[in-house]
Amino acid sequence: MTGRKLILLALVLLLIQSAKAQKKWTLEQCIEYALQHNIEIKQKELSLKIQESSVRQSKASLLPTITANGSDVINWGKSVDRYTNQFADTRTNSVNLYLQGNVTLFNGFQMLNNVKRNIDNLKVQEYQLELSKDLKSLSVTTAFLQIVYDKETLINKENQVKLSQKQTDRTQKLVDAGSRAKGDLFNINSQLASDQVQYIKAENQLNLSTLRLKQLMDLPGDTTLEIETPVIELTENFGGLQDPYAVYDYAIQNRPEIKGAEMQVETSKKSLSISKGGISPSLSFSASLGSGFSGANQILDGTPVFNGYNPTGDITTSGDKVLSPNFTYNYATKQWSDQIVDNRNYSIGFHLRIPIFNGLQTHTNISQSKIAVQQAELQLEQSKRDMRQTIEQAYADARSSFKQYEAAKIQVESLQEAFTYSEEKFNAGMIDAFEYNSAKIKLDLAMSQLLTAKFDYVFRVKVLDFYYGKPLTL
Repeated sequence: MTGRKLILLALVLLLIQSAKAQKKWTLEQCIEYALQHNIEIKQKELSLKIQESSVRQSKASLLPTITANGSDVINWGKSVDRYTNQFADTRTNSVNLYLQGNVTLFNGFQMLNNVKRNIDNLKVQEYQLELSKDLKSLSVTTAFLQIVYDKETLINKENQVKLSQKQTDRTQKLVDAGSRAKGDLFNINSQLASDQVQYIKAENQLNLSTLRLKQLMDLPGDTTLEIETPVIELTENFGGLQDPYAVYDYAIQNRPEIKGAEMQVETSKKSLSISKGGISPSLSFSASLGSGFSGANQILDGTPVFNGYNPTGDITTSGDKVLSPNFTYNYATKQWSDQIVDNRNYSIGFHLRIPIFNGLQTHTNISQSKIAVQQAELQLEQSKRDMRQTIEQAYADARSSFKQYEAAKIQVESLQEAFTYSEEKFNAGMIDAFEYNSAKIKLDLAMSQLLTAKFDYVFRVKVLDFYYGKPLTL
């Protein structure tokens, strides 16, 4: 094998190894990936583009409309020619060309208010897109924290299994040596089995949490997902929490769900103005320029040819016949360029429309638009109340969780000392396996409570950070 082939083979193996290497995802990377691949967010982005085109169209509707029209018609049989105003009974070709423009001068400001409403709707779509991204980010953060929690739980359960396994092995040796009763071995084995069951449950829960994060990120279920586990230490005391009313004041001024609800009120008011414009007169202006060509438009072609005189049938007083000259005339269709110039026509006009009665349709539209404004205002108020309650609840839960964490931390320290003492007494044969297992179970339960309180506090803090506009990081 040549040196060049060896180099290529080494590169291929290096690429394979790189592909096999597992990427560890940080929270920020998970959020970014989820936002880029989420279908709902992509749909809202497309809806935003549609609304942008609606804004452009409504603005363009304020401009005059100009249309150019043309027709080329061939007639058979008897018909009145529009340009000669004479009957034509032969096959005739006619062309009609015209340019027409219209502009609305006034219609109760309906068109202008429609532009403003579309602009407000565009802002509503922007806030909805921003809210979808925020909610997706919060969901990913929650799932990420759940994995971190489940990992720590799994480690605790694994340590419990190792501890029980170690004690089982030791007790087995003591039983074999005749220093321990078999009952102690049975109790220790029972505790080992229970710890193994708890470990399997914790492992399954971690798998489910990982699957949940994959689904939020729109990753296939068989994709390997390994997160970068952060070290979370609660060094803050309760005073480190942000004041809930400061969070609320910030949220109602900056959060997209509130801004969107406010814009929805403005949109409803614009719709009301449009409905009220329906009772106003409308005035428009039009102008047109036209011309055409007709095959029936004939003109004399050349000089008439004299063919002598023909009697007219009349008799003079002297008895002579009355004669008239006889000429032969040749005709040709008038040229295109001449007809286009001769047939030019212009028009301008003002058109006034005054609504008088339309089956109460305008009145109904106004009444419904007023109700829609009230509904939007109530929805805005409800959104503010929901946000305030959510922030207050998150603050109260964070406060409670931190207190539980502090209490559980003290309890774990105490139970750890108690378990160490019980373990020493059990190893010395001073207590039986039942008392040893009881101390071990109490410690395991306290550690679980400590872990739950810790992550519940972290999650509530992240909720407050979310509403206070802080980045979602760990």
